[in-house]
Amino acid sequence: MILLTGATGYLGSAIARELIARRQPFRVLVRDASRLGFDPVECHCEVAVGDLRDLDALEAAVRGVDAVIHTAGLVKMWARYRDDFEHVNVHALRNLLQAAGRAGVRRVVYTSSFMALGPSGDVNAGESLRNAGPYANEYEKSKSQALEWLRCDGIHQFPVIVMLPGVVYGPGPRTDGNLMGGMIDQYLAGKFPGIPGPGRQRWSFAYIADVAAAHLTAVEKGKPGEAYLLGGDNRSLNDFFRIVADFSRVERPVRHIPFPAAKIAAAIELMRARLSNHSPRLTPGVVDIFKRDWVYSSAKAIRELNYRVAPLEAGLQETLEGKTPQPAAR
Repeated sequence: MILLTGATGYLGSAIARELIARRQPFRVLVRDASRLGFDPVECHCEVAVGDLRDLDALEAAVRGVDAVIHTAGLVKMWARYRDDFEHVNVHALRNLLQAAGRAGVRRVVYTSSFMALGPSGDVNAGESLRNAGPYANEYEKSKSQALEWLRCDGIHQFPVIVMLPGVVYGPGPRTDGNLMGGMIDQYLAGKFPGIPGPGRQRWSFAYIADVAAAHLTAVEKGKPGEAYLLGGDNRSLNDFFRIVADFSRVERPVRHIPFPAAKIAAAIELMRARLSNHSPRLTPGVVDIFKRDWVYSSAKAIRELNYRVAPLEAGLQETLEGKTPQPAAR
């Protein structure tokens, strides 16, 4: 039995679909079962209702499971209360690992992020990168802190396997974690505000079906104590939107916003957010993310987990056709 956290999120829901396709019994820990995109009864899925910050809920959720896939987290560019990032992305991870250890869980597959490694302009960069800051936002900081704790202490205490996905894209719910899906929707609707900077910065675009499949492979083949970069096709943002235009046949000019102007607009958005109940559409930290390259090598995951990097063209074609994502042939 596998426990999956984050099943209502972007990546977690893709992993749930893969578990269902494989007819593998699993349990989910969710705060609101009505947000699941499937019928748990029909899919042989047990539901544990609770919050990651609830120790009793964690203890109950891990009871009787062999493995945990932990994708849940606070994935936002901004939250009104900064401490929420540390509570959810750092402390809750520790509590979950401790509960899993007491329950005798044989391995925990933990979803970190490429941002935990820090920016990189080297396509050969791997899992050994360390992100010492400065951090663009609290999300990057919390993910980096969690990874550093694991490296220094956690992996010596618990059977944890760290997954480091790149910029994940592909079909799926439009959650806060589905950044690229939101950008595509805006572009197709003619509402995309533009790219901060010239758009030449490269990101590591990872197709969601391949990232989801790699998590399940890690349950069986991953080595506890190891980290695996699930990067992707290292391409520029200009490439991304050119391919979207080609496959969608929707030709729209993509505006490029000079960084100083983007910083001013982001600062205004942030001030409005602090005075209202709305999240900002842009923050100064996100502008800083657009200034950097985020490219990496997935060689280790390819070698040890049979991970496949889907070409950006193939992944975006699937995305734009709205198909339910299928893992790449292995």
